[in-house]
Amino acid sequence: MASLTIAARVLDELRRSSRPLDDDELARRLNVSPRQTINQVCRRLGRSGHLRRYTGREGKIINDVRRSSAAQSPLTAPAITMRGRDAGLPVVVGASSPGSGPAWPGHPVTLADLHQAGFWHLELRVTRLDVDLPAGRGCEWTTIGEVPDAPGLYAFTVEDNHQIRVAYVGLTGHLWMVTKGRLPGSGGARGGQRYGRPQHAGVTRQRVNILIAEQLRSGRIVRHWVRPLPAAALRAEEERLITSWNLRQAGWNLRLP
Repeated sequence: MASLTIAARVLDELRRSSRPLDDDELARRLNVSPRQTINQVCRRLGRSGHLRRYTGREGKIINDVRRSSAAQSPLTAPAITMRGRDAGLPVVVGASSPGSGPAWPGHPVTLADLHQAGFWHLELRVTRLDVDLPAGRGCEWTTIGEVPDAPGLYAFTVEDNHQIRVAYVGLTGHLWMVTKGRLPGSGGARGGQRYGRPQHAGVTRQRVNILIAEQLRSGRIVRHWVRPLPAAALRAEEERLITSWNLRQAGWNLRLP
């Protein structure tokens, strides 16, 4: 079935629906298989202004034609080229095509590269994309996944069209402080310390949060990666990765004075 026809059917179904719909429900209602076809179509309709895609209360991306500022007739929907299969990782927002929106930061890597370096990924359950911060508009998320009770390195990657770039690497004396916001067993919340709750974070974490928000709003996928490491080895390994991945020029790590 032609992509344009699917796009028209998607918009028609959303206009007739009493509520916004996620990709899975659209695929079921329209009897379109594989489900990734609907995902690709909706992402492109979102970028063209025909519908709005945002994170719903349950953490899934939903499609809402009623809130679109440029909801045109389905007959005017642009031709859409189908691409690739999903990468099989948790999707926070639909990925856009390379070159759309803000610059795509970082150094190209693969999942195997990151796993071989000792990292594993955490899901970002985004709840807000409009957090006002002194230096710009940030975002808010809850980090989902297993986090070591240890010091270590962490990284942020940005994914576009199933291609991954690592954009930032940092170190911390405790990985919970940059992901969960409170130490295991402490009983107290320290939300201002983590990247996903930026209102009371330091300047560097707010800066990175704003950069992440720009990528999320453009439709790209951002993941947080963690790697436990003895405290004595943190500084040298952080510098090795920043240098080898050229993150002071291509990514978000600041250049040395």
